[in-house]
This record gives sequence, C-alpha cells and structure tokens, in this order.
Amino acid sequence: METNLDQAFAALSDPARRDLVYRLAAGPQTAGALAEPYDISRPAVSRHLRVLREAGLVTVETHGRERWYSLSPAALNDAQAWLEEVEGMWGAALQSLKRFVETNP
Repeated sequence: METNLDQAFAALSDPARRDLVYRLAAGPQTAGALAEPYDISRPAVSRHLRVLREAGLVTVETHGRERWYSLSPAALNDAQAWLEEVEGMWGAALQSLKRFVETNP
C-alpha cells in the first residue's frame, strides 16, 4: 500500500518536479509562469504539477482564469521528518562503528 510519504518521494524523484518545488518555495505562481524557463510544453509542466498536487506537495487555487500553485508545507515536513529520522539512525550507527574501531585495533 502506497503511503503519502511514498507518493511524495515518487513525485520528487523527477528533476523537473524538484525544480518546480524549488521555484514554488519563493511563493505562489501560475502554471504559465512556472512553464516559462522550460524547453518542454506547458501541458507537460501541467502534468508535473498534477503529480505534485496528487502527492500533496502542491496546492492549487483558481483566481478568475488563472490557477495559482503553492507549496504544501505539511507534506514536505513529513518527508523532512523521515529524512531526519534516518539521518539520526545513521549517525548512531557511525558512532557505534567509530567506538568499535577505536577500541579494537
């Protein structure tokens, strides 16, 4: 069964989607503004935004004829918490290895 965390990491596995998240960190933007710097079609950018939205990483609001995309901090916080947990486990494992190496020449 796929969790929200699985969806978030799957969505972030694509470099274009990571770049969109990075650019949205500066604040809400329209799909057109987000598509400008890319050499891919606007529909392709919209598909990337849909994947990010379905993963809960991005929200969208319609204002008139424009759709404004924003980051959803809660989903990013879940991913960050998981990464910090793994980092803590690795840190503990490396400290244990260091102690072992130092006491067993």
